[in-house]
Amino acid sequence: MSKNRTTSRRDFLKFAGAGSFVLGASAVPALGSSPRESKSNTGIGSAKNIIFMVSDGMGLGTLGAAQQFLKLKENRSSHWLKIYQDLPAVRSLCETYSATGLVTDSAAAASCWGIGERIENGVINITPDGRKPVTLLQKMKAARKLTGLVTTATATHATPAGFVANLPARKQQPEIAQQYLERGVDVILGGGWTHFDNNLKNAYEKFGYKIVQNRDDLLAVKGRQPLLGLFAEKYIPFEIDRINTPELKAFTPTLNEMSQVALSQLSQGSEGFFLMIEGGRVDHAGHANDAAAIILEQLAFDETIATVLKFIEKNPDTLLIITTDHGTGGMQINGVGNDNFDTNVPSYFDTNQSFLRLGEFTMSLERLFAESENLKSVAAFRDLVVRVTNLNFKKGDLNSISDVESLQKILPSYTAAGWTSGNHTSEMVEFCAYGPGASLFTPYLRNEQVHAHILRAAGLS
Repeated sequence: MSKNRTTSRRDFLKFAGAGSFVLGASAVPALGSSPRESKSNTGIGSAKNIIFMVSDGMGLGTLGAAQQFLKLKENRSSHWLKIYQDLPAVRSLCETYSATGLVTDSAAAASCWGIGERIENGVINITPDGRKPVTLLQKMKAARKLTGLVTTATATHATPAGFVANLPARKQQPEIAQQYLERGVDVILGGGWTHFDNNLKNAYEKFGYKIVQNRDDLLAVKGRQPLLGLFAEKYIPFEIDRINTPELKAFTPTLNEMSQVALSQLSQGSEGFFLMIEGGRVDHAGHANDAAAIILEQLAFDETIATVLKFIEKNPDTLLIITTDHGTGGMQINGVGNDNFDTNVPSYFDTNQSFLRLGEFTMSLERLFAESENLKSVAAFRDLVVRVTNLNFKKGDLNSISDVESLQKILPSYTAAGWTSGNHTSEMVEFCAYGPGASLFTPYLRNEQVHAHILRAAGLS
């Protein structure tokens, strides 16, 4: 080794040691204490329980924005980032391609987890050559594990379906609902009662399912029996709308509450369980370029992480995975204010203040659009926009707002939150694992590799 290289390495280690002092002991792990070598991730044997958490459509910009919002607003970290700070969690970057190309949809992405193969966008667990492999949930059922799906999308949406069903099109949601029954999913909680007709509900009841359709009935569930909970005609309302609308707040359970009930039900099985928890509307807020909605959806997902971690404290034989299927919208917080570094005015001085304005919003763009349908004038729409955003628009900007689409174009200059598109993105995504078998997940992952690692972690391969 050359003298320069030796010096460089010595300087790096000196800097790392200083970082531990300045940032806290958890900032730099001790040499030889890689998370993949931790007993938490290698020494407990097979995972009895697997909890697979998906923040659908969450790019790195969304994860960062939620963290930054909490730090500015409450001076605390998100639970996801606390895992990285405090636990020997395994962290990977995951490639998200499908058989169609660089940009996946949720059906193909979840099918990678469901069968361990890349398939075409829009398809649920049917390979390009027409095969219908056995799905991850079916394998868990064969091992006598209880199984559950929790989501803020429709219960039969592409992500939960990707763990269970085999169908040529994700839009076949009534058929997905039928396959859930045929394949014996023990707990199903989400939106989408429109996809369960009366005959199908009767069939669920015949097979012993308790059916609930509001928050109070869900929280009153006692004992263990198969459970079907459907809490909206289509999607569960955005969190920003739920917390600001008393009737929605009373009627609709949160992702955290649904997850608590699911954990209570599934943990009663002697052979363990597999539970998928999806923050499905992070993706929808990304498609809508709705920064206020996406942050609150991500934070609702993050609160559910805290609940899961409490469960794991008492059940260390549980493998936890937290990830996303793809990014959506390409959200980033951008600098606002003077960007001329040669002046005496601080650069990007207005960024924090602009970003925090999102915390004053009281309605999603989705609901704003629905409300605007009943308004009789553009002036009435502008009044509504001012009321629900609490923004002090410049006169010219306000006069340019005539609908939600024109509002979307103006918001980034007031909130610092910008977007690349309303589409999915091809970016690599965060993948976090903690517990028995977590060491199997390498620093660089392909999405179709996850399936086999889960089976091995559970002692099923």
